[in-house]
Amino acid sequence: MDGVGQTEDGIVVRVNEAFASAFGYASCDEVVGRPWRDLYPPDAQATVADEVLPVVRDGETWRGDTTGLRADGTTFEQTLSVRRGDDGAVLWVVRDVTERHQLEGELREEKRFFENVIDALDDVLYVVDDEGTFAAWNEELCDRFGYSDAEMADVDPRSFLAPSEADELPPDAANMVDLPDRHNVVDLETADGEYITHELYGATYTDERTGDSYRVGIGRDITDRLERERALQRRRDELATLDRINELLLDTVRVLLGTDSRDAVERTVCERLAADDRYRLAWIGRPTLDSDAAVRRTTSAVTGDAPDDLPGDEAVPTADDGAVGRALAAGEVEVSSESPVLGTDDESVAAVPLQHDDHVHGALVVHASTPDGFTEREREGFAVLGRTVGFVVHAARNRQLLFADAVVELEFVVPGDGSLLQDPATELDCELTLDGYVASGANWILYLDVDGAAPDVVRDATAPSDRVEQARVVTTTGGGGRVELVVTESALLDRVQPMGATVRSATVGPDGGRLTIEAPVDADVRDLVDHVRDAFPGATLVSTTRCDRPLSGGDRPGGLLDALTDRQREVLEAAYRGGYFTWPRESTAEAVAESLDIAAPTLHAHLRKAEATIVSRLLDAD
Repeated sequence: MDGVGQTEDGIVVRVNEAFASAFGYASCDEVVGRPWRDLYPPDAQATVADEVLPVVRDGETWRGDTTGLRADGTTFEQTLSVRRGDDGAVLWVVRDVTERHQLEGELREEKRFFENVIDALDDVLYVVDDEGTFAAWNEELCDRFGYSDAEMADVDPRSFLAPSEADELPPDAANMVDLPDRHNVVDLETADGEYITHELYGATYTDERTGDSYRVGIGRDITDRLERERALQRRRDELATLDRINELLLDTVRVLLGTDSRDAVERTVCERLAADDRYRLAWIGRPTLDSDAAVRRTTSAVTGDAPDDLPGDEAVPTADDGAVGRALAAGEVEVSSESPVLGTDDESVAAVPLQHDDHVHGALVVHASTPDGFTEREREGFAVLGRTVGFVVHAARNRQLLFADAVVELEFVVPGDGSLLQDPATELDCELTLDGYVASGANWILYLDVDGAAPDVVRDATAPSDRVEQARVVTTTGGGGRVELVVTESALLDRVQPMGATVRSATVGPDGGRLTIEAPVDADVRDLVDHVRDAFPGATLVSTTRCDRPLSGGDRPGGLLDALTDRQREVLEAAYRGGYFTWPRESTAEAVAESLDIAAPTLHAHLRKAEATIVSRLLDAD
């Protein structure tokens, strides 16, 4: 109830109980007779005297807020209405609003707190009223989508959605409050036209007091989460691919143990890759002899989703800058989005060199069904696969050469070029013939038959070379003898041995020499010729002959030497070629052991085991 009082000539003449109570008096009588100034503190007195009463004297009503003074000296907030009555008295209507102002202050604080909370959210928050306009939003919504507060009031809420998703909303934005509660993932458009993927929660809220409905939503930017999920899926895919590649590695080794065929190894790799739904096609490319450009030759291992006109075993030119040409030239995994076979726009190609040491036997070419089908981890896995297959191919070639009934012999004429053996042959006017060699660790042990010079002179002529670690005379005859050289590198052997080829014979005279290389019948002859020419610039290939060569008893599978370990065979061959088994002995055990860089007791141990194995095979029928 409002307090009502009346003054005449500035003195209170009449009040109701509410008026007396508002100013802290126990009864109306305690107020009546007091000047109105007793009811207001000094600041408020000035306001009433200077602003309120002049308005009232002019016959108008003054309404506003001011401060009252209670009987105990405390103040309170009040709304005041003052006017002149018909009888000339001044009528005062007072309402204590202290509690209301306190509540309003608390509400303002709560509102500020709520606004600060929603503005602190990393998610966007909005409220749409039943007229289809934004009623509230947080700062994150403006900052993320590029609108000011003033602009947000005029933005249609549906304009944030892509056209395809906006079709799911009512044509009239006012009907958004009728949508059911839902949770979905949508792309929201910024003021600049960029789309950001959000996880959106929307619900309708109805104010029970007013009955008004609002659409309330909160959206979370899930771009980073989606990228993490995609990265995690890529990681799973990569691990699955690496698992498949590891299985291929094991299968390749199993095939090697069961066959001597390079084709079988290649076919296994291609069939396993082509069976994977991530890849459309897998094939093996090999270089050929009759072209200077990078070339491709498909093999019987081609499988998978191949077109009808995919070439067979004939040579097909490949661009020098294509993935296959680069892989063959550089010995590294190459990836391209341009297919050298299928010619489509939705695939990618990986060319994987089949490499052992520095020699590339060919390229495994894999076609993926997507433009970015080969991740960095896949490339690393394919590189390991390529090296493994290269090693297996190299081992298969060695087995083919060792156990073959037919080989290819390549004969070369080598001009005098200042090589390790050419210089002493020219200087001493003699002939040096390579009569066997042994690979010992990183070194080569060469056995040279000398004709036309003293072996010790030949030894001394080769010793100054920084490639010669040891040089010794094995035997001396009337017109020559034998010299043993331990060298750290051999331009020829270092190149042809990794290809599965062997040096069958080599002779060097004052004017040059001749060289015969023996290789498997399916060897990459072009590469072999290139390697010989790298070792001896100017070398000329004079003949290529396929030879039917019968196997010796020791070399055939299951033969005498087949049962020895690599180390036992190495020691046995070095001892044999060094003259350890002749009578009288041309080399002591100590001399042979020194050439092999092992102790004499170790040499004896290996020889005894090798001899025991061979003798047992000769004498024991089982």
